[in-house]
Order: sequence, then C-alpha cells, then structure tokens
Amino acid sequence: MPANILTTGSTAADSSDFPVAVGTPVTVGIKGAVDAKARVRIRLKDDIGGYTDVGELTPFRPVVAIIAPGTYLFTREAGSACGVFSA
Repeated sequence: MPANILTTGSTAADSSDFPVAVGTPVTVGIKGAVDAKARVRIRLKDDIGGYTDVGELTPFRPVVAIIAPGTYLFTREAGSACGVFSA
C-alpha cells in the first residue's frame, strides 16, 4: 500500500528516518515533481549517526528499489516542488 515519506513541497526538507528491514525490499518514488530540476537525495545512516548519499530520485529516475537493510533519509533540495512515497 502506498505511503507518504516526504510531503510535496519546494523548500529544503528531510524525511523522518525510514527503516528498511532485512528481506523486505521497498520501492520508493518521487511525486509531485513540477519540473526537471526536482531532486531528492537518498541517504543511508551509518553506525555513528551520520548519513551518506547512496542515490537520488529525479523526474528522469523516478523510482528506486531499496533492497539493502538499513535506515534511510530522503532529502529534498530547495527550489523545485516534489515529495517521496513508498509503493
């Protein structure tokens, strides 16, 4: 069932931590993109609480399957409206 991860907007924003469990892949996608500049960074939380960029969602790469377990964060860049959902 689809669920909201990051509400559509045009300001810089982070989602809440988004856990992906072992053996439970998740499909995530960009939503509400109004132009080609919309971009959401996919970041993976490390063992000391920092985040490392591991991918991105754009209108040209609108869907990604996350198969690696871990805690993820989705960061929208300011300027172009978009959001993130899980399918």
